[in-house]
Amino acid sequence: MHQLIKISALILLSATVAQAAPTKDRHDEYKVRIYNHCQLVSEHKMTAQQIEAYQRLMQQEQVMHKLERPINAIEPQMDKLTDQMEQVSELAIQETEDPLHINKSYLRQQEQIAQQIEQLVEQHRADFEALEKQGEKIAAVADDFEQQLRPLTEGVEHDNIQIISPDKAADSYRCYSSL
Repeated sequence: MHQLIKISALILLSATVAQAAPTKDRHDEYKVRIYNHCQLVSEHKMTAQQIEAYQRLMQQEQVMHKLERPINAIEPQMDKLTDQMEQVSELAIQETEDPLHINKSYLRQQEQIAQQIEQLVEQHRADFEALEKQGEKIAAVADDFEQQLRPLTEGVEHDNIQIISPDKAADSYRCYSSL
């Protein structure tokens, strides 16, 4: 029995070490590339603090994507109502050289469409508010990440920064410059 406990402890320790080792190795996969006019100016390995700030930013971005789903789901309906509103607005007020003609029937249709839009927004008010709050969280985390990168960018003329991570390969960078 005592031997079984030792073996179990060794297996657990081995598994823990095996899981911990890739994490340290993976830190070497995090880099910051700084570009100016599509030219690589410098490349740096990220510090543990920079990696942590970057990972927090990516986590908050994932939360934002989840919160956007209900809004994205109503987007086609909102687009349709907006298009209807534009069409009815053009018909409601007809301007010719001299007279201005207002069609009250179309104005009533305009009001009905506006109410539909308002109802749709009201039904999703909590979703919009959650997005707004998440935007504030992302801004705070992004500010922290920017502060973490500041020592790498101070005094370096640049117009773009690329983060390379285990999930984002270096070859995914594309530069679009009009210069």
